[in-house]
Amino acid sequence: MEGAKMNVFAIGIGGTGAKCVESLVHLHAAGLITDQAGKTIRLGTFLVEPDQQSTLLARTEIAVDRYSKLRKQLGNATEGFAVSEIDHYGSWSPLAGAKPGISLDQVFSKPVLRNKASGLADLFDCLFPPEVQTAELDVGFRGRPPIGSAVMSRISLDEAAQSGEWKKLLADIKTASGSGDPPIIHLFGSVFGGTGASGVPTLGAMLKTWLQQQNVLKVKVHASLLLPYFDFDGQGDQGIGIHAEVGNFQLNTDAALQYLSNNGKSCFDQVYLLGSDIKARYDFSIGGRSQVNDAHIIELLATLGIRHGCSLESTKDYAYMISRGKEDQIDWEDVPDNGVVGTALAQAARFAVAWKRNYSLEIDAAQSTPLKEFTSGAPWIRKYFSISEESITKSEGLPSIRSQEELALKQAIDGYAATLLQWLRQFSRNTGLGFKQELFTEEQLTNDETYANQLHNVVRGSAKPTLAVHADTVDRIKIQMDKLPDPEIKFRGVAGVADSLWKLSIQPKTS
Repeated sequence: MEGAKMNVFAIGIGGTGAKCVESLVHLHAAGLITDQAGKTIRLGTFLVEPDQQSTLLARTEIAVDRYSKLRKQLGNATEGFAVSEIDHYGSWSPLAGAKPGISLDQVFSKPVLRNKASGLADLFDCLFPPEVQTAELDVGFRGRPPIGSAVMSRISLDEAAQSGEWKKLLADIKTASGSGDPPIIHLFGSVFGGTGASGVPTLGAMLKTWLQQQNVLKVKVHASLLLPYFDFDGQGDQGIGIHAEVGNFQLNTDAALQYLSNNGKSCFDQVYLLGSDIKARYDFSIGGRSQVNDAHIIELLATLGIRHGCSLESTKDYAYMISRGKEDQIDWEDVPDNGVVGTALAQAARFAVAWKRNYSLEIDAAQSTPLKEFTSGAPWIRKYFSISEESITKSEGLPSIRSQEELALKQAIDGYAATLLQWLRQFSRNTGLGFKQELFTEEQLTNDETYANQLHNVVRGSAKPTLAVHADTVDRIKIQMDKLPDPEIKFRGVAGVADSLWKLSIQPKTS
């Protein structure tokens, strides 16, 4: 009998934390988040963000939603493609329930402070100058960790466990601690901004304390802490009030690392520290929908902290860092466990290109072409679909390529593949001035609805399949599918096509 799966609960805090969870979705979909035995884990995701209009938050939730819908429609109809489960607990704001435009002096009313204890209002004025007290917090904590720390410190996990988004998350953590491998809570966030720098250590300490109070002693609390890895082009205009400033990034980082040096083990059992001396460049944004920062390789590496933390070998040390071999470049050899990670990401990228720019278009074409005529040019479809023109339901034991159920699944795969390609393309181009990556070819990772057959240049470096240029094509995969013995095709219809394509998207190095 198969043992209980390991449970990991990932919490992304702030915009950078959300982007790390975005990466996590794609790594988990590729089968990379596993326990020490190589079995997929149960993954729960949760987002903490005061800026509920954040584009970064929305982008992550779209990735989670599209993959979750795909998983629901697939059920158990695949063996290798998209078999990892995600349970999303939603997003939560530490200002939940507050009226629009709330500011720090409304969160901490000075008349109330004066009534509670003499001098508290004066201390508040000493710690927070007038422009900080009155800044609206709808767009987050404006790059100011003291604001975030003050707001976050008001959270009571005992109260949060009674209702809302936290209730199911904390209940599931307690339940998971009762069986199987020790569960892991893994927090993601920057230490140089506002929400992450204040929220990650604060929530880490709160979770550790809550677990002890609940006598839940098996759960480990880990964190990936992102040091500065981007700058802004330009600064805020006059009149927008306080905002994140590049000049404060190092100061915020130094303060966070000093705090962790003194108090880190009260927050986390393990930490992963990642940053970059060569910075990506983003357009300045105070937050909200205008903050459209592309994905970055640092977030991918931060996400691999979960993979490392799930292994037994990772329990002996407290803090982990990585480095690259070349000053101006990152290669697969710089990626932890690059043999496995590189192969899985190469497989995902090649699948997404082949699906979106070939197989999906083929299925579309089959909707308006007589099937016998279509099959003469695409014989592989006979392995997966009925070629009868008479019905849109199953016949001859095979589903119709025109049935609504099959087309709905095809659209779900389209949606997730588009999201995956967007993520791959963004971090492939978003490297920073004078820095390059030898992982993927950005130009190949498009969502263009035009046929593509060549796969040879999708992946670079050591993860690239060792096939001749002329042989590394979608057509080659179709010929392989057509020649598959029936016993090797365990699933039919769109799910079967996707599963076979997933397995054939990456070729053994001996091919």
